[in-house]
Amino acid sequence: MSKPKTLNVIVIDDDPEMLVSFQTIFENTGFNLVTANSGLKALEIARKQEFHIAFIDLFMPEIDGLDTLKEMKKLNPELIAVMISGFRNEDMLEKALKAGAYDYLYKPLDVQDIFGITLKLAQRLGINNDLELLFS
Repeated sequence: MSKPKTLNVIVIDDDPEMLVSFQTIFENTGFNLVTANSGLKALEIARKQEFHIAFIDLFMPEIDGLDTLKEMKKLNPELIAVMISGFRNEDMLEKALKAGAYDYLYKPLDVQDIFGITLKLAQRLGINNDLELLFS
């Protein structure tokens, strides 16, 4: 993946409040944020648009976060995925890491944790132009 000009981020969670929280957090960052309320919807979107970072809820109806991750990685092997979960299920998180997840966060999410991991990943992708200012 070449150095992106802007960061494309997708958040996949069946909890509408979580999606709104991410929209609020990423407001005014200049990043392109897309939300999906299911794994199936996310895959539909990801077939049309490439994402650099995905925040994926582990436990969702229809298709869980682990299967969503696997399918998203088939579409874009360079996708950096961060799993999110309200449950401490070490077995599922271990499976997600083996399937290619970069990291995981537990709900309730801390805004600073989201900022921190996003900054780290953006810099890893070569986007570091005043990012700290965006999240201050």
